[in-house]
Order: sequence, then structure tokens, then C-alpha cells
Amino acid sequence: MRSFTESFWCATAFIWLAFGGFSLPGEPITPWHATNGPPASNLTPPSPQNLTLHPSTADHPEEETKPGFSSPQPLLSGPANQAEDLVHHLLVVYNRNDPSSRDLAAYYATRRGIAEDHILSIACPTNEEISRSQYNETIREPIISYLSQKNWLVRRNEQVRFENRMLELLVATHNDIWAIVLIRGVPLKIAPDSSETDSLQPQKELATNAAAVDSELALLPIFGLPLGGLVPNAFFDGEMTGLHHAGPEVAQKVIFVARLDGPKPDDVRRMIDDSLYAEKNRLAGLAVIDARGITDVKDPYIIGDLWLRKARDFLAKDGWTVKFDDKEEVLPPTDSCNHVALYLGWYTFNAAGPWITPPNRFVRGAIAYHLHSYSATTVRSDTNAWVGPLIAHGAAATMGTVYEPYIDLTPHTDIFTLHLLAGDSFGEAAYASIKGLSWMTTVIGDPLYRPFRQPLTDALADKTDPDHHDWLLLQQVQRGFFTGEIPLNADALQHALDVPGTGAVAHEILGDLLEKSPDLSADETALKSYQEAMAHAAAPIDQIRIGLKIAQHYASHGQEEQAVTQLKNLRELHPEEAQRFGLGNPFVPVSTPAIRPVRSSVPTTALSPNLTPSAPPPKPPGPPGPPKP
Repeated sequence: MRSFTESFWCATAFIWLAFGGFSLPGEPITPWHATNGPPASNLTPPSPQNLTLHPSTADHPEEETKPGFSSPQPLLSGPANQAEDLVHHLLVVYNRNDPSSRDLAAYYATRRGIAEDHILSIACPTNEEISRSQYNETIREPIISYLSQKNWLVRRNEQVRFENRMLELLVATHNDIWAIVLIRGVPLKIAPDSSETDSLQPQKELATNAAAVDSELALLPIFGLPLGGLVPNAFFDGEMTGLHHAGPEVAQKVIFVARLDGPKPDDVRRMIDDSLYAEKNRLAGLAVIDARGITDVKDPYIIGDLWLRKARDFLAKDGWTVKFDDKEEVLPPTDSCNHVALYLGWYTFNAAGPWITPPNRFVRGAIAYHLHSYSATTVRSDTNAWVGPLIAHGAAATMGTVYEPYIDLTPHTDIFTLHLLAGDSFGEAAYASIKGLSWMTTVIGDPLYRPFRQPLTDALADKTDPDHHDWLLLQQVQRGFFTGEIPLNADALQHALDVPGTGAVAHEILGDLLEKSPDLSADETALKSYQEAMAHAAAPIDQIRIGLKIAQHYASHGQEEQAVTQLKNLRELHPEEAQRFGLGNPFVPVSTPAIRPVRSSVPTTALSPNLTPSAPPPKPPGPPGPPKP
């Protein structure tokens, strides 16, 4: 297994310091795929002490950018007002060589109210992977030319000394384009070019010039750095302060580049519509966090699980109902989770589990992300990798990596989650979580999408969709549990959730909470809540899941006959779904895992997260190919 320090950040971080950026803390970087044996070496780049700004900077003292960003805001108070202006500083780029690309660009611009002169047509290859020269000639140069023609991007020459070499850079002094949306048809990734070997980073693992097109375009404000390796992202929020938001200062360093892409053009239209729907009504539903149960602090892959556990805790504090799994394997296809608004997990090569098992599990506007080195090796397949299948099965936004990224250079899911919950746009949250640019991450979805723009209390006023309203109510009530405003006892639970107008979702979660309650008087009420949920549930998958909980309740109270009858009724009512979710065998005895005691001393994750997973650490992941390393 290769492992090395991240002191390489100093080399390129000093370049950012020269232009108002900031250095990044060093953390271990680990490749996703292990090689044989222990860490081979601890690589260290050359010292950056000789990196100095050429005196030519003094010729423009009024244009010098100070470190940091303007308009600081507390993280949980919502984004700066500039986020509302992002739509007026967004450029849509489509490929006129792809017949559907123009139509999708027009559809997105109409739905978002984007001005006509903010839509740019380019002629580039239609395949997903292109060469560096194709990228430069057909994508980068036409965009730069247009921005310069409109006087939206103004840059000046700067000279930066790095050890014994002088770098001639173009650095933005003004940039009106804060975000770019690439429309399906624009290539996804830039293949490595062996003829170009220049890199500021000596480690061969980091010296590649392969990159995601999105990540390369994010650095349009600065030009002239060697193509090999990566550049620290000045917007990365490693300290999780939430102080920085889209605006003119940020745009001089980074452009939020995302793509509206997927297996089919209709998928892209649905992504656009679902994002707007969720933005209007507030995204709500179940959060699913699928970790791997890594507990060994010496395991370099533990960082992926730590991110997910912190994301789980942020969601719990915000009142979300969280399904947390810390087994090494991904969730199985027999898992009956539904109404999923947020999915974060790892680690298989191709999409698996409930996410590709009918029916589609996502609510409108759902955000789903799976950590894997090649999760975005293609985005136009509904079966290969992860990005395409997640979109094809209902997700509205996701992220992925196009080539080997190394673990610390993938999106930090804890930072991403915290920024979303704070009210940031999808584009801001994604780029706040990405440590390096000119690298491997692609951001797929509408960067303007703000899933929590609508305040919870305002969203609760709309009761058009009973399930959606139930999830919002649950979030409000569980926020009260977390803060102590609502006591966690059977009477308080019933008072808060067993109210007129609530449906299957609220009654089911009420039953879950009552089952976990230490109050023994809650037993009968829990069963009644499940039965009420069963009466309101319409989808077979929901009836299967709730029916199983009823059977489990009977079994845990010594009522095996009623449990068996419940299972029999489920198989007769929904034979196909019963088979799909593991109830197809009519001779399953009551003592099998299908019916197990549900009372536990461990409180529900949504109320009191268990910070110490019990599963043993997995073996280090192996090369891509098999479903699980």
C-alpha cells in the first residue's frame, strides 16, 4: 500500500498566498487502491522556501488581493446574500456537435432565468474522454475567448519564482463568472499526456496531468502553472468555518464548475426539474449513511469512515432521521429503505444494493454520493460505475472521480454535508469539500440548487404531499429532542407525532422511536403506530418494510403465531416484492433474522448517534473489479 505525507501542498500553496489564497493543513493522503505490502515510502517534495513574488507585483499595489474572503457569515446562519446573485454570474456551456446539448442548455436557461448572452456554444468532441490538446483547443480556449470578449474576465501577468525557475502566470483581477454549467455532450475527462512531464510535485502518484474537465476549468482565473499534479483549492473549507461564499473575491481564484449530465437527456431534464421542486418545497426524507466500520486508527482508510460518521452526527443534530450502517459490505439489495433524500456511502466499483433495485428509492431532489476511485469513469451509463446509475435511478445531484484521486483528494463528505445543511448551494457545498483542483473530481448537478433554501417552518405550512410533510414534521420534532425542548418519552412522542393529518411516514417513525424507548408502556402504542402506518402506506416497498416491523414486534413479545401470520399476509399481498426483499420462502422459521427482537439499549441514531462502531475493520481495498475490495 502506498502512503505519503501531504507536505507537497506547500509548493503550490505558496503560489496561492501570492495572490490572496491560503495554505492548507497537511494530512495523510492514501490511494484508494492498495498495492501489495506496507507503505512503500514517505515522499517529501522540495522545500518551497525559495518561492517568492517577482517585484513586478509592486507595479499594481491597488490590485493586490488580501488573504481570506469577504462577507464572513456564521456557518449555521445561512449563506451570504451573494449566493442569491449566483444565477446572474453563471455561464452555460453546451456542445453544438451534440444534437441534445443545445436543447438541454435552452431548457436549463429557461427554467433558471439565465440571460441569453450567458449561454455559450462550443464545438468539441462528443466522447467523454479527450486529449489535452482537444481540451485546450475546443473547450478552454473558446471559453476564455468569450469571457475576454465580454470583459467578464480580466487577468494580468505575474511572475512567481519557485526554487530555480520563474513561472509566468496570468492571474485574474476581475471575474464576473462565478460558476459554469457544462451541459451533457461536453466531454468529461482529460486523458494523461505522456509528452507533458512538467509538474511542481515530484511524487509520481501526483504528477499526472490527467484531470476532470470540470476541475480543470475551475482554475480559469489563473493560467501558467505546470499541467502535472494538482493545485490547492482556495475555497476548500478544511476548518469548517463556513465563512466563504460565492462572490467576486472567490471568483478571482476559483470558478464553481458543474455539469448537467447523465445517461440520457431525459435524466438531465428531470435533474433540473427535481432540483427546482426541492428548492421550492425543501428537501426532506431519510438520510442513509453507509460506512465500512473501520476502527483501526492506523488504517489509512479510516478517514473515509470518519467523514461519514461526522456527516451522520451533523444530520442528527439537524433533526434528520438517519439510517447508519457500519458493516464492511454495502447495503444489500434486500434493504427496503425508501424516501431517501441524502445518500453517502462507500465502497464498491459499480453501483449496487438498493440504489439499483426497484423501485427507485430517492425523493425528488435527492443528493447521492458514493466514494470510489472510479465512481465517475463514465456518467453516461446507467449500469457502470456510480454516477450514471444514481442519476438513472432518481438522484438529482452527485459527485464522482474520473481517475484515481487518492483518498484525501476526494470530496470530504462531512464538510459537504455541513455546508448543505447551512443553506449553501450544491455548487458551494461541493467545492468547499474538495481539497485540490486540476484533479479528478466532477460535480454533477445544478450548482444553483439550494435544497434547504426554504426554512423548515415555512415548508411545513404546505401539506400538499403527506409523505413530504411527515418528513418535515419529523425533522422539527427531532430537532426538539436534540435540544431538549421535547422530552424523549412515550407521551411526548405521541403528542408530537400522533396528530391529525400525519400519514404513514410519521406513524412508522413514531413506532420506531417507541420501540427503542425504555418506557415499557410504549409497547402497545408502538404496535398501534405501525398498524396505523400500514393502513396509510401505499407503495408495496413501504408495506413490506412496515409489515416486517409489525412481525418483529410480535416476535420480540413472544407472539410467534401472529408474526408468522403477518409474514404470510405480506407474501400473499405482494409476492414479487416479498421475493425481492427476502420474504419469498414460506418456510422461513420465526427465529430467522427476518424476525428478530427489536428492543435495544442503543438509542436510535437520529437521536443519539453511536460514535463507536462495533464491526471489525475491513481489509484494505484491492484493485477495482470485484464488487467489494
